[in-house]
Amino acid sequence: MTPSKPTQLRRQALERATEIVAHLNLPAGTSLAATGSFAREEMTPHSDLDLILLCPEAVVVDESLWYPVWDSPLRLDASIRTPEECAAMVTQDDRAALALLELTHISGDELLTDQARSGVLNAFRRTLPGRFDEFASTAVARWHRSGSLVTMTRPDLKHGRGGLRDLELLNALALGNLTDAPDLKEQRRLLADIRVLLHHAARRSRDILDPEFAADIALELGFADRHALFSALVSAATEVDNAVTRALDNARSLSRRRIRRGTSIPLALDVVDRDGYVSLSRTPNLADPALLTRAAAAAARYGLPFHPTTLSAMRGLPEFPDRLPAAAARDVFALLASAEHSPRVINELDREGLWSRIIPEWDSVRGRMPAEPSHIHTIDQHSLVTVAGCAAKRTEVARPDLLLLTALYHDLGKGQDRPHEEVGAEMVAGAARRLGLNLLDTERVVTSVREHTTLAKLAARHDPYSDEALTQFLSACKYDSLTVELLSTLSLVDAASTGPGVLTRSLAHAVHVLGERARAALSPTTFAAPSISAPEPLGIRRGEAGHLTVYWQGAHHKDVHRLIAVFIAKAWELNSLRMKRTDSGVIAECDVMPTTQTLEQALDAPALVQSYKSKVHTGFPQPQPGACVVRWHLPRVLEVRTDDRRAVIGAVLNAVENPEWVTASSPGGTSVIRLSFADDVDRTQVERNVTSALGSR
Repeated sequence: MTPSKPTQLRRQALERATEIVAHLNLPAGTSLAATGSFAREEMTPHSDLDLILLCPEAVVVDESLWYPVWDSPLRLDASIRTPEECAAMVTQDDRAALALLELTHISGDELLTDQARSGVLNAFRRTLPGRFDEFASTAVARWHRSGSLVTMTRPDLKHGRGGLRDLELLNALALGNLTDAPDLKEQRRLLADIRVLLHHAARRSRDILDPEFAADIALELGFADRHALFSALVSAATEVDNAVTRALDNARSLSRRRIRRGTSIPLALDVVDRDGYVSLSRTPNLADPALLTRAAAAAARYGLPFHPTTLSAMRGLPEFPDRLPAAAARDVFALLASAEHSPRVINELDREGLWSRIIPEWDSVRGRMPAEPSHIHTIDQHSLVTVAGCAAKRTEVARPDLLLLTALYHDLGKGQDRPHEEVGAEMVAGAARRLGLNLLDTERVVTSVREHTTLAKLAARHDPYSDEALTQFLSACKYDSLTVELLSTLSLVDAASTGPGVLTRSLAHAVHVLGERARAALSPTTFAAPSISAPEPLGIRRGEAGHLTVYWQGAHHKDVHRLIAVFIAKAWELNSLRMKRTDSGVIAECDVMPTTQTLEQALDAPALVQSYKSKVHTGFPQPQPGACVVRWHLPRVLEVRTDDRRAVIGAVLNAVENPEWVTASSPGGTSVIRLSFADDVDRTQVERNVTSALGSR
């Protein structure tokens, strides 16, 4: 049988490299070893030659040794190491570890190569469990840089998620005795065949599969067209991706050394952290559909993977009603609020068929290729990249929840027979109703989705300093300052998420100029003192939006820290707070959600009063450092926007003196705290105290 063209190309490249290396004149007592494609016998016509000269001890070697390779067309990556140095590198450099685990003898003293290979493997197995998180984060960083073969319109065959590097990662985890090596020979063969043909067609080393090369490669491999090739590639990459996900989960469970192994840390009602996984409590309420959104929000908020049994159990949950409970709606926004973890969690849910229960419109764009050549992701993944980008900027807007919802829906209308802006606006209107947004906020997200391309069009056609551009932008925003904020942020993130070169300097400048001019043209935002009902020194009642409201009376605003300490001790989430000064002291209302009790169990006023009066719980931990934005509004209102995390509200209250009133809420995974002060407040000192308390720079 005649070998296939990819096999021929690899064999020719290997024979050429072997012939060149044979001319190397090795010093006595040394050996020559290979890593990379030469070691794996997967060389392409334009592969690098990765060589290591192994010496029994550190010596100086004449560089002329490498002349035969330097004089050849091959690019050389060579180093000189002792076996001990190779073993040390494995514990210091994860990329070097992946390469050295493939160390293969070429010529010279084979015993020296065996010694180096044995030392590398022993060092890797000894140290991997203790640094597994760091090792895995290297792969995650690579995925962030290169994307996924399953979702990219121009996939990176080598570095992308589901690509050849991940096959090396699987091999490393198997060699580290943390997982079994799956059988992915066919998937590897397809990836390697495509890559060698890509190098041949491009006449250079290239790992990005562009459509112009894909058509010819498809014919060489016997596919009908490039679409059939991409379909097979996506199928193979999905198998590799799933294998990597399972392997990392298995490895994590074996390597993690928790201080209290086997204990459960409450994350939300019926949701716990058990040994580093989002798991369900021992007796969860499987008749509650909101268990899905609670578990998903916890996975995004704490950056934890789902335990496989958790996903299996949630597949059996009942469907959501037409309108989500208020607590479930809050969890949806929290699920979208992690720049680092939200895309991963959503993709996990989608693989299990759970994401479309929350966002049914997702079915229309799952895996759909965009029509615009500027896009580098499929539509669904572009939407998630945009959500992540907006999550990173959520402290820059007053309503991060609306920004995240707009980012999620801005392109979901694509693939229809009408302008996607109009279809998306209709979709997000339905989502807003399901999530319980009021009419004004619904109009804001509908307008933002409908007009999300407006700023780019204005930047292309008008001078951003012109009155015409300003009038058109204000008209598109319906003269609403919040919509101006939403569109200004979304436009930049959307362009940056589309592909290289889309967010140009002129577009960024036009968006900034028009946004600032629009804000200046609108009336400044003003805030009023909250309305509070606190008939007793301390009590609790059921709130109207699916939470409990604790009311309180005190002498000073800082005295509320005792109450917040009780919330933390009871594992109650403080979702919002309203406080103001009165003639006799301070009154406050706190909206809380229990994470280890039902609302009925937590609605126990005597138990709350007893915990508060006992003074057992009087303090709370300093919040972890996080992003923080402060801004003053008329007349003297400081607005603080920061990442939502435990004890943030208490830290801000402790950092200020004598506010007239305070409101705090957590829309879209962001704490938004507003404090009103008297005339003589030192604004600079207040800002300094608040940012210092939140650990911000």
